[in-house]
Amino acid sequence: MSLFHVFTDKDICQLIDVNSYGKHKVKNEYLINQLMYLALSLTEHNLLKVHDLINEKGEVYRKFAIPKEYTKHLEERVIELPEKFILSVEKYLEWYVKQDIPSEYRHNLHTYRGLSEDAPMLLNDEFKEYKLTKNKSPNGARLQPNNLRNKVKSLLSKAGLEWATFSTFSDSLIIYLHKNNAPVQDIIKAFAFRGRETVLNRINGNVVTLGEAINKVYERVPVTGYKK
Repeated sequence: MSLFHVFTDKDICQLIDVNSYGKHKVKNEYLINQLMYLALSLTEHNLLKVHDLINEKGEVYRKFAIPKEYTKHLEERVIELPEKFILSVEKYLEWYVKQDIPSEYRHNLHTYRGLSEDAPMLLNDEFKEYKLTKNKSPNGARLQPNNLRNKVKSLLSKAGLEWATFSTFSDSLIIYLHKNNAPVQDIIKAFAFRGRETVLNRINGNVVTLGEAINKVYERVPVTGYKK
């Protein structure tokens, strides 16, 4: 059985604290929050637009639909947003509209907080979208979120979490949803997995759950040790 590392609250606090600095503070914090709370692939994170998360009045949706064009299987699905994340989006967009972003990210209409349909949710360190790059494969060139992946790797490294990757965010979300009694079928649907095995592997093979379980083995037996 494979083992899956999981972020603890301490890991996430450390990740946010270390990367909350200077002009990148708000967008770094927001990126971490989006990775924590949304059941998306890294490509879907990369492609997400401001208009996907807010209505014309600039209000954040409680649920939103991932456009099928963003997805691996070309299937639209609905993502529910937790209240903490909604507050994070509102704070982030208040900051976003005040930044020196490309002119094509704005429009002259009094809708969507003055942001155009081209405005990406995630901004890189140049306050532009993360460009997808072409990776060659046996089936031809495919666009991959390598620039965003490198940014995530950089944030994790600065926090001393070199063992983690983007997948750790997804694995952690799956495991904590299950621990909070989300049905396995709902988790499968949220992530657009093709079967139960992907979810069950993470539920049964995560380090946090195993650690908790082993500490409860014989927990009522008093500890004995060497006495002089």
